[in-house]
Amino acid sequence: MSAGVMLRRLIFPPRCASCGTLLGGADQTAPLALCRACTVKWDSHKNALCHCCGYPVADCTRPVPMIARHGVDTLLKLTEYDPQKPQSVASRIIFKLKDKESAELQAFLARELAPKIEEQLVRLGQTRENSVLVWAPRSKKSLRERGFDQSKGLCTALAHELGIGKPVQMVRRTGGGVQKMLGQEQRAKNAYAAFEAVPKHCADLKGKCVILVDDVVTTGSTLSAVAAKIKPYKPGHIVGVCIAVDVPPERR
Repeated sequence: MSAGVMLRRLIFPPRCASCGTLLGGADQTAPLALCRACTVKWDSHKNALCHCCGYPVADCTRPVPMIARHGVDTLLKLTEYDPQKPQSVASRIIFKLKDKESAELQAFLARELAPKIEEQLVRLGQTRENSVLVWAPRSKKSLRERGFDQSKGLCTALAHELGIGKPVQMVRRTGGGVQKMLGQEQRAKNAYAAFEAVPKHCADLKGKCVILVDDVVTTGSTLSAVAAKIKPYKPGHIVGVCIAVDVPPERR
């Protein structure tokens, strides 16, 4: 553990991202994000059976239909997320990730996702050296309100955990509606208009395994838009990665 992490923990003692309990063990090398009780509940969320394949959610790689239509045939995730259950550990983690920047939580989630990404790279016959992480930036309005970009933080933590080079950022245009206030078709149009690939950043994507990172996938409009914008650069594979997928409305 670096001296910087140790100092940060001493000045700002880590608290559980779910219940707020003060966490001990400032000298631990592992990220400090959840207390023991919430870790058990978090593992339970990950092991809940997926509605589409019957396997534990964390083992399911099936993408939501929209991103599958845009060339993303794999979606790695940790859990399902039901916004109507704000007191669940999964919901609290998502809210914390979105609303308050936490290097410990980002590092914890990156460590949870990294083995899944490595397994997928092996299945595809790819290597970390031939992989590129890409994230879709938060809107300028959200950046002003929150002061940070949760997807950038997660993507950066993943790059560090996997030993992959600097992530590639899409350009976020101004305008467009707020995604959560839109229907599926409107979400897709809004997302497609909101993002743009930067040629000088994407010129080296040809033949690479591109890993698209998002925090929560609802309809898949954001990942679909990003995939559509980078496809002209001819990546070899496109893999989607997120912390959680929305629980389908019929199961709420």
